[in-house]
Amino acid sequence: MAKKEVRRRKASDTARERRRKRRKRVVLAERIVAAAFILAVFAGGIFLIWQLSPEIKIAKQLEAAGEYVQTQDFEQAIASCEEALEIDSKSIKAYRAMAGVYLTQEDWESAEQVLYRGWETTQDESLLQEYCVHLLNDAVADINAQNCTLQTLEKCVMAIEKNQVNEEGYKLLDACYARLFAAEAEGLFCDVEENGACGFELYLNIMNRMLSIYNANPVEELKAEIVKFSVPGNTMLYLDVGHIADYQELLVRVAIIDEEEKLAGLSACLAKAAWAQEIFAPAFRIFESGEFISIKEFMQSQDYISIRDQFIERTMEYWDGETYIPVSREKMKLMQEEGQWKFAFADFEDCPDTSGVIKVWGAKQEDAGVQRLCISYEPPSENGEYYPHTTYEFVYLYSNVKIGSEYVPLMNYRFETRISAPEGTTSQLIGDWGGEHEWTAEY
Repeated sequence: MAKKEVRRRKASDTARERRRKRRKRVVLAERIVAAAFILAVFAGGIFLIWQLSPEIKIAKQLEAAGEYVQTQDFEQAIASCEEALEIDSKSIKAYRAMAGVYLTQEDWESAEQVLYRGWETTQDESLLQEYCVHLLNDAVADINAQNCTLQTLEKCVMAIEKNQVNEEGYKLLDACYARLFAAEAEGLFCDVEENGACGFELYLNIMNRMLSIYNANPVEELKAEIVKFSVPGNTMLYLDVGHIADYQELLVRVAIIDEEEKLAGLSACLAKAAWAQEIFAPAFRIFESGEFISIKEFMQSQDYISIRDQFIERTMEYWDGETYIPVSREKMKLMQEEGQWKFAFADFEDCPDTSGVIKVWGAKQEDAGVQRLCISYEPPSENGEYYPHTTYEFVYLYSNVKIGSEYVPLMNYRFETRISAPEGTTSQLIGDWGGEHEWTAEY
């Protein structure tokens, strides 16, 4: 029995060991399956995260943009770049890619705007440098194509503002000056820009920016350019009368750094023009009122007589004119010869849309020892047409006045209205105008 018991117990132990090993294998298999599942899920998660990472999504959008460029679908290429920037607004690669799409289309301005937008957003110096390089390259292209404008100058100043211009860059300003203030550029300050502003307004903005740059960082090369650009180099240049004060103010600011006083002559010329506008402002008010009788007092004023005498004697400084001198309130001409400045106000020929022209007549002609006084006024044209053209002329002279039945020579005022048409001129003449022996004639 003992042996049988021993054998039974051994058999029982062997069975228990087999069951234990079987359970162990099952547990191990379960663990392996579980581990494999977890590993598979983890690997899939890594792949999903990799696929959804911002860098990968941006790369895919830029890759798509490149493919669109290959098929010349530039609109979709730009859209892909914009989608990349929506993912990361500071993606330097996306800004460069979008600028590249615009450059492929030769849309230089849009490319520059994208690069500048990228620099503003990222503050990446390489984007700023690329932006300035494009600006200066554009300026060179304009100059070489004989298409230099104030916008060309503005591009150079933008690069200077970003402190991205070296000595060679300042030479571009010299080239701009030579072309902007060329002999044929008479209308530079009066031409209307794309934004509706006149050329002088853009010029003034550029000059003020150059002064701000210099005040923040006084560079000798820039100072020389500012002084140079303050004085036009062409022999004749139109300027809106309304900008005289603006130009004077600019020259005052530049004069602070103008050690050689190169602005003095032009400043004095503008001051004289401003003075003339002030002198004739009352006369314009009289003529526009339609009540002309007060013009007699103006004609006898010390200022008017002095102006007339200076033109007769050719002693008037800066104000150019000979037999008659026009005065208008819209445009003036700045003229220089060998560095000497003069001005003249535009008449109907120079400015058909003028609101009226006064003419000072300065021919030397004495009546009974008294120098004749003469002034005329031409009101604005009707409906933009020169004809019919009206001229009112007022003369203080020595002429016959009919007193009773006799003609007596006296100093008196004569008022003549002339209306010109292509077929001829009609006139109405009033003798002894405003006097007790006033008379009228028509012819």
